[in-house]
Amino acid sequence: MTSHRILVVLLFLWCAAIAVTPMLSSAGGFPSQVAGTSYAFFSHVCHQFDSCSFHVDGYKFPVCIRCMSIYASFFVGVLCFPAMKRVWQRELPAAKLLAVAVIPMVADVSFSLCGIHESNDWTRLVTGAVFGLISSFVLAPILEDAIRLLLVRTVTGRTSAST
Repeated sequence: MTSHRILVVLLFLWCAAIAVTPMLSSAGGFPSQVAGTSYAFFSHVCHQFDSCSFHVDGYKFPVCIRCMSIYASFFVGVLCFPAMKRVWQRELPAAKLLAVAVIPMVADVSFSLCGIHESNDWTRLVTGAVFGLISSFVLAPILEDAIRLLLVRTVTGRTSAST
């Protein structure tokens, strides 16, 4: 299995864990305990504010709208990355792209904190999606290289992918 496919599978599992948590919560019993573990796990990567989260039948997702949007669009970006890599033949200016990607999120949060505008579900969704998609094109090659190196070390015991 290629490093790209492994990355896609890992991202799918991450997004699927987010998607099934509200359903597990609503089931009660053991599934609800699994959902509790999911909420606890994702609390390390998201504030989980109830007012900033999507809900299904009264049960919130384990991450807020912005985080969910980042993860979902990152997943879509990684799926599209091989095609984009062929279209985009030159090296991507990673630092500039990430700066451009984070500006809408920073502006949304800053303006909301200053009382200039109220951040809402749509601004969280859009700014998260922009960041997730753009960052996927910067981070996908780095993550794929890390997976490739990990596979080489695991299979051969070598410390370098080139040796």
